[in-house]
Amino acid sequence: PVDIGDLLMKISGVNLKSYGSLGGLKTVSMRGLGSNHSTIVKDGFSINNTQTGQINLGQIEVDNVVGIVSSVGERYTSVLPISAQVSGSNFLIKTFENTFSSDTLQIRSSLKYGSFNQQFAYLGVKYQPKNWFFSVTGAFRKSTGNYNYSYKNGLLQINDTRLNNDYQDYNIGASIGRKWKNKSFRLGFKKSNIDQGLPGAVILYNATQDERMTTSNESFFADFQSNGECVVLRTYANVRLNHLNYTDPTFLNVSGGIDVTYFNRNITGGIAISTIEKKHWTLNGGTEFILSDLREDGQNFDHPSRFHNISLVGAKYRLKKYTFLAQLSSQYITENNPNGLSGKDRFKVNPFVSIERNSSSKMKLNQVLWYRNSFRMPSFNELYYNNIGNNLLKPEEAHQFNYGVSFLPIQKKIKWLVKSNVYFNRVNNKIVAIPTKNLFVWSMQNVGITNIYGFEVILDAKYQMTKAMMFSINANYSYQRTIDVTDKDSPTYKNQIAYIPLHTANFD
Repeated sequence: PVDIGDLLMKISGVNLKSYGSLGGLKTVSMRGLGSNHSTIVKDGFSINNTQTGQINLGQIEVDNVVGIVSSVGERYTSVLPISAQVSGSNFLIKTFENTFSSDTLQIRSSLKYGSFNQQFAYLGVKYQPKNWFFSVTGAFRKSTGNYNYSYKNGLLQINDTRLNNDYQDYNIGASIGRKWKNKSFRLGFKKSNIDQGLPGAVILYNATQDERMTTSNESFFADFQSNGECVVLRTYANVRLNHLNYTDPTFLNVSGGIDVTYFNRNITGGIAISTIEKKHWTLNGGTEFILSDLREDGQNFDHPSRFHNISLVGAKYRLKKYTFLAQLSSQYITENNPNGLSGKDRFKVNPFVSIERNSSSKMKLNQVLWYRNSFRMPSFNELYYNNIGNNLLKPEEAHQFNYGVSFLPIQKKIKWLVKSNVYFNRVNNKIVAIPTKNLFVWSMQNVGITNIYGFEVILDAKYQMTKAMMFSINANYSYQRTIDVTDKDSPTYKNQIAYIPLHTANFD
């Protein structure tokens, strides 16, 4: 795959919005919910962007990835960042350079070349003497994107070449880790820089396309985890700095063009705790604080800052055949905008309940029924962007219901696993952009209500042909009926939401 987005397409229920190939914006949503409802977690640290609320998966390298786990119900581990534990869904990315392993020295590298001068290079080195690890990585991608196209103007056939579609990025990083008998510590740094042209629309008789965008990301992260006899405790901190520069030298205005830079900062710190199961009980909880702000090098732009606290407490009770799980989370958000009106303070309580039945038969039939309530805050752009932002926006709230069945029909030479889920999601206060004065001046409003009906089935089979050879099949299919139920008089009423396919399937 070219990037993380291509890899996530293999997960059941995932919908990828891709606006172009290398360098194009790619966002992911799970089961019809918007991409803002999903949390991307890389090596145990959430990736945040409060300016847009979305993470561009096209800018996340993939050669260093060793595994991805997705979840929409119970979370994969109880020491995840608290923000990931309360979100509508999450994707956990595990990389080569930030994990402990048994080998003393590991080297991963790749070189690729493709059409339109696409160039890829990656090198990662990890040295692990005894209980330490040291790693350094670097990656480079480039493409000119000068593909040919043709169109007709009346009877005239016009052949041309795409302009201003070049892309170039690099990633560098370094990490250090220390492991004791039941404790571990990690510290790392990551930097990326992206320089790309924005090709825009093909306009007849006007080949001028010179808008450009440069993005720079820096992150510093550290965590400490203790696995005691009774309690597992993890503390973590993460700082992310994002600089985005947009230029349009031919834009017709008084200053003779556009050259603007945005600075988005996110500082995260938290603690997650989970007890070891004792007398059928397991308890977990934690709290997380997120400080973020947005600055712009102009004088008239709003400069908002946000304080976000997320807390969680939960309990699991396990019997021979049944497992009960209940969690309650709270979120408090307060904002300050010195250059204008501030968004309202928000406080929200979100529950999660689950009941699972495990069969002791040979087929190991498992059934699970759960409900999750979650919400996502409006981004800074939605609240404050010039002529568009609406500081009265309410958070977008999602109600998720799911019934799932999994069983193992055959467990001999061929090992089968079949999983199926039926689900219903309802999104209230959906944030939508509506054109008002013109195509540049829009209005951000809470007007949307969406109902999502879905079904998915996953098949995994493995056949051990010899001691040294195995044949495996993995296939999944998803049906997602995502309809707009906002306004009976709307032409889109009870129609499928744009960019969400009715049927998706994957086979490996």
